[in-house]
Amino acid sequence: MPFTLVGGKMFLAMVLGLFILQMALNLTWRLEEVTLFLGGAAMACLHVRFILLFVPFFAPLLATVAARWLPHYDRARDKYALNAVLMAGVIAAMVHYFPSKTFLDEKIAENFPTKAVEYLRQHGVRGPMFNNYGFGGYLIWSLGPEHKVFIDGRSEVYEEGGVLADYFHIMEIRPGALTLLRNYDIQSCLIERETPLATVLSNLPDWQKVYVDDTTVLFVRRAAQSPPHMALPNPGAPGE
Repeated sequence: MPFTLVGGKMFLAMVLGLFILQMALNLTWRLEEVTLFLGGAAMACLHVRFILLFVPFFAPLLATVAARWLPHYDRARDKYALNAVLMAGVIAAMVHYFPSKTFLDEKIAENFPTKAVEYLRQHGVRGPMFNNYGFGGYLIWSLGPEHKVFIDGRSEVYEEGGVLADYFHIMEIRPGALTLLRNYDIQSCLIERETPLATVLSNLPDWQKVYVDDTTVLFVRRAAQSPPHMALPNPGAPGE
């Protein structure tokens, strides 16, 4: 959980706020409620993705506390016509704003290396390949499990073996980053264009830029170029 970011601060405020309310109001909880809340908070602290579990575990507790200051439900005060209008408006908005396939394709192209994947399908680029953290899952999905990625979104899988730490070491160009690339025998790098690593590789004689577009760039180690019958294209190709 990145407590230095706004989301992390909000999470911490919710957890501490509940403990403060507990001390001030002397609230009583069932064992399963406390267990789920503490378990969800612990998992969210370990990996931010588990905030998806913390939220439904925390919501019932928050609702119980809020009920102390909210009026009780009174069926006689229900506004059936107004409720029907509101529900119809919500349904109409859902239908109107439901994303089309074209819209989804555009969003995918903005965030994932769709054009670079097409290039990889058409050209022989050797691995092992180093890739951006956010690209890994898309590469597996689009190229199949036979395409080995350096890392993907399952950070906890890579953390135990030290790969996650090495990934950040390389991406941030810390001392020894290029040595790590050699230790992993990395022969190609598919990364975002505006990154420190992309800037460094662009200026190294042993790396060749073979593909670039608005957001993505692909480098190949010159010593690992494809055989003559699979010659690499001009590095000034797509996007430049």
